[in-house]
Amino acid sequence: MRVLVVGGGIAGSALALALHRAGLDDVVVAESRPSFDDAGGAFLTLAPNGVNALDAIGHGDVPEAAGGFELSGIDFHNARGRKIAELAGDDDLARYGARSVVLRRARLHGELARRAQQTGTPFLFGAHLGAVHEHPDGVEAVFTDGRTIRADAIVGADGVWSAVRRLTWPDAATPAYTGIVDCGGWATVDLPDSARQQMHFGHRAFFGHAVKDLVAYWFTNVPRADEPARAELDGLDQPSWMATIRKLHAQDPAPVRAVLDAADASVGAWPIYDLPELATWSTRTTCLIGDAAHAVSPSSGQGASLAIEDAAVLAGLLRDAPTPAAAFEGFVRERKSHAEKVVRFGRQIGDRKVASTTRSLFRDLTLGFFLRMGAKAAAEQYGYRVPALPDRPHPARSEAEGA
Repeated sequence: MRVLVVGGGIAGSALALALHRAGLDDVVVAESRPSFDDAGGAFLTLAPNGVNALDAIGHGDVPEAAGGFELSGIDFHNARGRKIAELAGDDDLARYGARSVVLRRARLHGELARRAQQTGTPFLFGAHLGAVHEHPDGVEAVFTDGRTIRADAIVGADGVWSAVRRLTWPDAATPAYTGIVDCGGWATVDLPDSARQQMHFGHRAFFGHAVKDLVAYWFTNVPRADEPARAELDGLDQPSWMATIRKLHAQDPAPVRAVLDAADASVGAWPIYDLPELATWSTRTTCLIGDAAHAVSPSSGQGASLAIEDAAVLAGLLRDAPTPAAAFEGFVRERKSHAEKVVRFGRQIGDRKVASTTRSLFRDLTLGFFLRMGAKAAAEQYGYRVPALPDRPHPARSEAEGA
C-alpha cells in the first residue's frame, strides 16, 4: 500500500512515524512550506492522552526530547486576581498514566519530523496541492509545480485550511473567524515555578501563563471584530504590538503585568478559526486527520493530542484493513464522534473568554459549576487510550537480520 500524506506538521509527521512502526514504509509526505525552519507557533500543552498516544507509536520519549515540562491542573482568576475556579490535576499520573506536558510547538514538531525523516520517509517540500483525482485503482495528487504522485490512499493532514478537504469536498463548510487573535511567547521572569497553569479573565482580554525555571510561557487572546487578512499578522512591528498587548492588560493582576513587562516580543499572532462539523472525513481513497478534520479551539488544550491519536489509530487500521476504504470507514467510526465532542467542549470554554462587564459577573459565579459539569468530559479526553502499535518487522530490517 502506498500512502501519500499531505501536510508535514504535527499530525503528518506523527502519522509517518506510526505508519513506519506498523510496517508500512511506502509513504511520502508532501509539505507546502519550503522547509521546517519557519514552522512557527508559540507553545502548546500535550494532554495525558496525547502523551499516551506518542507512547503507543513507540515515541513516548518525544516530550522530554523536545524540552517539555510536566504541569497538571489549571487555576482560573477573575480580573481582580481572585481565584474563581480550578481544575485539579494532582492525580493525573495515577488516573491516566501520564501528566500534561508544556512544549514549544516548533520543538515538538521538529522532533517528530526529524524522527520521521530518519525512518527513511521522504518529505517533499514546496509541494502545493492543486488537484486530487480518484481512479479505479487508486488516487492521483497533482501539485502546482507539475509533480504528480499516484498512491493507494491520500491522507490530508494539512490543517484547518486543508487543500485536501477543499479539493475533495468543495461544498464543505469553511473555517469561520471567531473574533479572537491568539498570540504568545516566552520571557525570562523573576517569578516562582507554577504548580499549575494560570488563567486570567482580564478586564479586556484573556491571559494565560506558566513559569518553569524563571521562564514564563504566556499567551493572550486579543479580541478583534474584523478578520485579519491572511498575511496581515506576519512580520509584526513587535514594539508596537507588545505596547498594544500591555495596554489591553494594564489593569489586570500583578502576575500578568509582570510577565508582559518582561516580554519584549511575541513569537507570532494567529487568528483563531472554528471549523463546523463536517458531514464526512473520508472517501474510498482519501481521509482527513487532525485540524483538517476537526480543528479544535486552543481553549481545549487538545489540538496536538487529538492529531497524534488520529495518527496512531489510522496507522493501525491501514495495517490491518483489507483496503484503504475499509480502514478509513473504521477510522471515522472510531474517531469522529469522540473528536467532535472534544471540539464542542473547547468551543464552550472559548465562548467564556469573551470579556464584557455584564458577562464577567455571571461567568465568575458560574465557572466553577461549568467546570464541575465538564469534569466528566475532561476525564473522557484524558482517559482515551490508543491501542499500542506493535513494532512490525520491515523488509530491509529482516534481510539485514537474516544476513
